[in-house]
Amino acid sequence: MRNGLPLLTSEHLALLAVSAASKGIPLSRSLASALRGFLRTLPTIELPDGMLRLYLTAGPGAPASAVRTSACFVAWEGVVFPSPAKLAKGMQLHLLEKPFLGEGWGEKSGNYEAHVRALESALGLGADEAIVLDAKGRVLSCAMGNLLVWMPLKSGSVLCTPPSSPGATAGARSGAVLEWVRRHTNVEERQLTPRDLLRAIAMAVTNSRLGVMPVAGVDGRKIADSSPALRLSQEYLRSHDLLRRP
Repeated sequence: MRNGLPLLTSEHLALLAVSAASKGIPLSRSLASALRGFLRTLPTIELPDGMLRLYLTAGPGAPASAVRTSACFVAWEGVVFPSPAKLAKGMQLHLLEKPFLGEGWGEKSGNYEAHVRALESALGLGADEAIVLDAKGRVLSCAMGNLLVWMPLKSGSVLCTPPSSPGATAGARSGAVLEWVRRHTNVEERQLTPRDLLRAIAMAVTNSRLGVMPVAGVDGRKIADSSPALRLSQEYLRSHDLLRRP
């Protein structure tokens, strides 16, 4: 919720439906319709800036019993979104040495402990976010967002993100902001390694709280040029009419 308006509501509901189907949790048409109606009323409630979270659960029953009736609840929390000064400053990333060896990284579910642990490791070293690798040393994503990387070409640069296609390393998670980026510019899915990141021209982290956040450095190494990420960040804000408002 920013300036009283919910952002990317249809995209988030679509992600909820996909995640529910993958977990075998029913999202009925009536519930989906009720959620859409609720979201349409939000501008009249005048909520302050914050994150509105929609949770779909397996509903009542014993553990491992059949899911018959799902349940939904909503939580809101106040959030201070990145200011223009913070966007211009960018964030610092830490490349985790220990890879992620489990299953389900990046899933839109409540099982986010691995993500939180990765973030804690980065914060403990003074960074703002963590870059997470898989067992083969390839980039998965950041702990709490997707990673965008501008890689150099002879003719300029190409915007990349770790692949999420079937059969590939599950890198880029399904994200509403990443999908906005895909609709507004060409994004190439590419296997990325720590060595690739050393050659990167620019980087950014995307999630619903940050929007498109430019990266200033990785483990003390300054990013060569933050301007591509900053331009994309401003375009994201402009597309939601957030640059014209106080």
